[in-house]
Amino acid sequence: MSNINLSPESAKDWHVVGLIVQGNPEKFAAIRTALLAIEHTEIPTFDEKFGKMVVVMQSHDQHILLDNMESVKDIDGVINVSLVYHEQDEQKK
Repeated sequence: MSNINLSPESAKDWHVVGLIVQGNPEKFAAIRTALLAIEHTEIPTFDEKFGKMVVVMQSHDQHILLDNMESVKDIDGVINVSLVYHEQDEQKK
């Protein structure tokens, strides 16, 4: 992962994706902790009983974002990851 820490205001491009992540409810806390350890990742809502969560990831680089999204599949207890939204914001400078 890149050591560049850019904000949406300072980046040339900014990508935002929305994911639905389904995981084993028994491993839900560990999945949530692992997701929140990924830079520019948020979990705006979740249902622990059913092991489902909405995850928002952001990055200035689409390749970093793709790597982060792919890494979610490798988290112990994750069953399925579905991309439901993508937006690219190009800054006018």
